[in-house]
Amino acid sequence: MIRWLIVGWSAIVVGASEPKIILGILEEIPGHYAGQPASRGVRVVFQKNGRDWQPFPSACPDEACLKTSASQFPPSATWTIAFSGRNLGQVTGTTPKEFEFYSDVGVQNITSKGPIPTVGKRSAEYGGFLGSEVFRPLIADSQPYFKDPDAWKPSHPSTEVTTSLRLQFRKKFPKVSNCTSPNDSAPKPWAYRDTDIKLAKSYSSMHNWSVVQLLLDRYRCDGPPDDAFADQWFAVSPGGKVKFVGQGMWLVDAGDYDNDGKSEVVFSIDRYNEGGYELFYDDFKGHAVSRFSYH
Repeated sequence: MIRWLIVGWSAIVVGASEPKIILGILEEIPGHYAGQPASRGVRVVFQKNGRDWQPFPSACPDEACLKTSASQFPPSATWTIAFSGRNLGQVTGTTPKEFEFYSDVGVQNITSKGPIPTVGKRSAEYGGFLGSEVFRPLIADSQPYFKDPDAWKPSHPSTEVTTSLRLQFRKKFPKVSNCTSPNDSAPKPWAYRDTDIKLAKSYSSMHNWSVVQLLLDRYRCDGPPDDAFADQWFAVSPGGKVKFVGQGMWLVDAGDYDNDGKSEVVFSIDRYNEGGYELFYDDFKGHAVSRFSYH
């Protein structure tokens, strides 16, 4: 038996016994104006459609969109909150009739009465463009899928992998300009060394896939830096092949959120006036992006 499932703007053909899989992020959202307290909500970001993940519409160009886009999100959902392969509990979220701010598109209000899961302490590290101290974002799944069968953990790349990563960085940024001091506003070509390319963070799975964050150290000009000085993320296959996957983001979590036996990897976007999430799946062959602007 085949039935049509209508989710927002798209129609998905699913089998009668197949559960609808929607991925959200449990966030702490700073107040939008002075004196307004922070609130907790679930941002609805991706849905599974066949073999692929697809983003919900998250970027509104005008106020008219803010008033009408809520109809493209599920009216309500009960979410399983996950972190590092563990089930932290459940919350229920309800989509408002309309969104007030561009950065709120897709955010459900939490209507359940129980405790809301948290991990660690509030930190500006999770505040994105606004830089507010908030709790760490956590994965929210519309189905009870939370395990991480690929067992992603912090790691230390080998000397061989480090050499390959730096080579790929140089291929992506063959020419870089920099200044001699912070008082200088006239960048000049800079022949950076391999030791200037720092390995900031690295995570690996039990199947020998890795994601590594590289940073070019350091920018010395009085003015905004070029892209080369943003954090750069690369994926490394078990065979050592290096692939650029993005910049200006940080790893939220990894887990098998569609119960297909393989973990997805989710990053949080942290760029100028931009937030959102990027999801990688199928050994980094698949990629879905949900982004929004703050203004």
